[in-house]
Amino acid sequence: MSQILPLIRRIAENTKARAGDGRMEKFFLFNFAAKSFAIPAVDVTEIVLPGSLISIPEQSDFISGVVNIRGTIVPVINIRERLNLEKEFELNDDSRLIIFTLKTGCYVAMLADSIECRLKDGVMTALAPALEESEEKVFRSALIEDAKHHVLLIDHWLSHNEIKILQNVVESF
Repeated sequence: MSQILPLIRRIAENTKARAGDGRMEKFFLFNFAAKSFAIPAVDVTEIVLPGSLISIPEQSDFISGVVNIRGTIVPVINIRERLNLEKEFELNDDSRLIIFTLKTGCYVAMLADSIECRLKDGVMTALAPALEESEEKVFRSALIEDAKHHVLLIDHWLSHNEIKILQNVVESF
């Protein structure tokens, strides 16, 4: 008998047992300013220790600088302010750089205060309320180990114009 069929049955049972739209995924859990977020593992290209951040002149508010990852220039964004969290933070031993590939093929990174590098199973649920009432954006949420986490979908938080700015930063190096 196929090894795949029992796996499919188990996923279907888990999906029925949990609330949501039924999309089971793998997630990384990370922290910004003592708030926990989830990010779909398929969106993450790599997780690395933060290297030296190179500041760039005339940078936009959302760009913290760039890093060189094995010869590839990757802009580092700071979306903490958009999440109504403190914008500045200090790097420590738990800090990690999460690298994404945007739909345009451009790499982008963000600094997390800490991240749990072990993948967690979770079910994507319906839209969750924003962190603050004043926020325009809404989050999807995920039920991971019987706890709800806001899911950060990086493409959702960057405008088309900001993605163009990120591409221009990379091209200027």
